[in-house]
Amino acid sequence: MLQRLTPAGRRHRSGTHTITAAVACLASLGLLSSCTSGSAAASPTTPTAYVATVAGVANPGTTVAVVDTVSSKVQTPITTGTLPAALAVTPDGKDVLVANKGDDTVSEISVGSGRVVARATVGVEPDAVAVTPDGSTALVANFGDNTVTPVSLPSLRTGRPIAVGGQPVSIAVSSKGTVALVANFADGTVSPIDLSRRVAGSPVAAGAEPISVWITPDGVTALVADFQTGSVTPITMESLASGTPIRVDTNPTGIAGTTSTTAWVSGGAGVTPIDLSSGQAGPAVPVGTPAQGLAVTPGGTTAWVCALNGLVVHVNLSTGKVLGRVKVGGRPSAVVIATAR
Repeated sequence: MLQRLTPAGRRHRSGTHTITAAVACLASLGLLSSCTSGSAAASPTTPTAYVATVAGVANPGTTVAVVDTVSSKVQTPITTGTLPAALAVTPDGKDVLVANKGDDTVSEISVGSGRVVARATVGVEPDAVAVTPDGSTALVANFGDNTVTPVSLPSLRTGRPIAVGGQPVSIAVSSKGTVALVANFADGTVSPIDLSRRVAGSPVAAGAEPISVWITPDGVTALVADFQTGSVTPITMESLASGTPIRVDTNPTGIAGTTSTTAWVSGGAGVTPIDLSSGQAGPAVPVGTPAQGLAVTPGGTTAWVCALNGLVVHVNLSTGKVLGRVKVGGRPSAVVIATAR
């Protein structure tokens, strides 16, 4: 799921609030395409991290950093569009979708070739992207016009925008692919979207400034990180009822996990585990620098954490040991891990 820009280094046009979350000719489909810089291709033995590295409109950048997670070596960056803000991997691991907030587009990176192969125009200031479990649809949350754009895969044909709450900044899809949840930063709510009808339901209260949303793999519970209050709100998916907020003693910026028993919340100078059976937060695993977005590796034992000092930090979640720090530059804010299959 998503990982996104956070309230640490970018100012949105819509207000003064600073929020810290094979080229093809496709003009006939309303798509754009262009030649881009490429990077080393991923393989089943070399899972690759893709990192959004610039979190400010003053210096938006146009590239996504690429890191070989086995060797911890930086590869050639990939040009995707202006202000790459969020990323998502398709279920088959073959493509990475990048929301380019500065030019209102989504780019598709082929993991196998390490190149952008297509681009589509979406809504205003796309700030989050997620993919349905069957890989048929991407959902792009547009911060600037309060909508979610459905994008058919693999064609990248865009559908009718879905109206949601104010300033949508994160989106997650249930494991069954029937419901998506959208965190609305300005409203303090989460909008549920019925994906069969592509309409949003009544908003659900989720703190003051919901910045990230994650749904457990079993589809039972969603967690919503509230940046302002330093808490995470659980939501029961069946009833869409909010539970008692869980304190994490920091301003959370992202949520990730691979199981339905533990979630990991980035924020402050570390990542905090949440035991979903007890609803309690454990001691934070320090990463030594302000933590932004994170991605947990498929085995669930390690995570790659974005840091605002130009690093991504590889940390062992079991031992708390930092395994390495990789310099990617800029202000890393979002990361995903993909493996070509």
